[in-house]
Amino acid sequence: MNKKDADMIISSYVKKLFGFAMSKLSKIDEAEELAAEITLQVYESLLKQDNIANTDGYVYRIARNVYARYIDGRKKATVVDGIDLIPDTNDFTLELINSESYGILRREITFLSKTQREVIIQHYFHDKKVKEIALMLSLSENTVKWHLACSRKELKSGMERTRTTGTLGTEPIRFNSMGHGGTPGTMGDTANFLAKVITQNIAYAAYHQPRTINEIAEELGINPIFVEDEVAVLEEYGFMDKLQNGKYRTNICIFEFNETYYRIYKELNLKYTKLFAEKFFAPALEGITEIPKWLHVPDNDINLLRWSMVCFLCNELAVADISAEKFSVKRPDGGDYIAFASVDVKPDWDMSNEENIYWSCGDMNRDRCNEEVWWKSWQFDCHWTARRGNWRDNLAEDYDKMYFWLNGQLPETAINAESYVRLLDKGYLLKQNGEYECNLIICDSEKKWHEFIPAATEEIKNLSREYAAEALKAELHGQPEHMHELLTCFAQNMACKLHTRIMKQLLDMGVLKTPTEEQAKGLCTIMYIGE
Repeated sequence: MNKKDADMIISSYVKKLFGFAMSKLSKIDEAEELAAEITLQVYESLLKQDNIANTDGYVYRIARNVYARYIDGRKKATVVDGIDLIPDTNDFTLELINSESYGILRREITFLSKTQREVIIQHYFHDKKVKEIALMLSLSENTVKWHLACSRKELKSGMERTRTTGTLGTEPIRFNSMGHGGTPGTMGDTANFLAKVITQNIAYAAYHQPRTINEIAEELGINPIFVEDEVAVLEEYGFMDKLQNGKYRTNICIFEFNETYYRIYKELNLKYTKLFAEKFFAPALEGITEIPKWLHVPDNDINLLRWSMVCFLCNELAVADISAEKFSVKRPDGGDYIAFASVDVKPDWDMSNEENIYWSCGDMNRDRCNEEVWWKSWQFDCHWTARRGNWRDNLAEDYDKMYFWLNGQLPETAINAESYVRLLDKGYLLKQNGEYECNLIICDSEKKWHEFIPAATEEIKNLSREYAAEALKAELHGQPEHMHELLTCFAQNMACKLHTRIMKQLLDMGVLKTPTEEQAKGLCTIMYIGE
């Protein structure tokens, strides 16, 4: 047989011959030696033969003979390290397919580090020499040898270990909401990076306790290679931190609804929402009987003004000056925010009295301040605002258009047709009897607006402190220690998050009235056009 044909045949059998050796011997270095000898004998024999009717039969016959001589060379011992060494006359190709040890070997290779995995694959499966691998991976030859030695030890240990699938492998979690506190980057926010269920489970696996890549893989019951790639992205963008011990810890504040959390907040919210509404919000809002001249409110409707004021009155419930800068993560795409997520939990406790109307998205602030244009905006989305899309659809470009319209610089021409369609669709503009009307609150002084908001009394501040102390018990329940500082800080001003519950209470009290369908499109939106 010519050399070219022999080379093709031998290259197709390199992996199989190594597998055959591994099926006979448990030690990597011994299997390497046996596989090398078989490969050499097969190759030399092929060069001497012209016609081979059954290549498989020919190759495995040589393999068995070499194996038998190898055993004879070890003083004809019948058992080594508890492994039966009597030559097997079965077809080794079929044996490899059904070989448990070969499958375990392939599995354990995936549990090696990326570098060690590459060294093993190149050396044993691609027949590369140490010198070649060193050049390929930009390592010293001694380093390659060290990785080979460590890998053999890891593989031997792994092949003797029983690996079990963790809870997430049989009962994976899902996040039902993912968000941020701060400014998202060009690649979006938490929801964009954790869009895949596998990524969500990887993040959750390392949340309550730090884990290595392999430990995460075992918990999920998947190949570590897939975990490795996902973790690399999460680490790069600050959703996971690599600790000094080589383990990873998730840096996303994950909320997992539980009965204790629900019970604490159910009692708290019922009590304090009523107290805040009666003692602070109702008197403050009912005290507004006229609209200041520096404010434009659609239809001069004080009710619309009161809706927006609820959110700013909630800010008055703050009892601590908290800066999120300490906890906010600056990300490679320009994002600067704290990441949040909630686990989708199917409650096994009674929630029949809980209304699903208390969600919110806000406060959302946008601005454009330069020599040509100056405006700022604030918006809050909730059950009573007729807007969908939340922060992703709260576009600065829309306020640019409104600014130009307010200043008479958006003529209704063909070139501006799409701008009008967008503003009408958003509900920022309404068209009545052929005329356009502004459906937002326009304020000619941001400073005047903040001075217009009544301050909370010390009695109200004390109520807020009481609420925060009780809320902290719910927030810390079941949370890992590395999130305690963040949650403790946020809990100090937790009463500020009661916006929607207080809105519902004020509706029930008659202090607020349900907006019309058209009013709801611009509800809780303010545009400042002066400092």
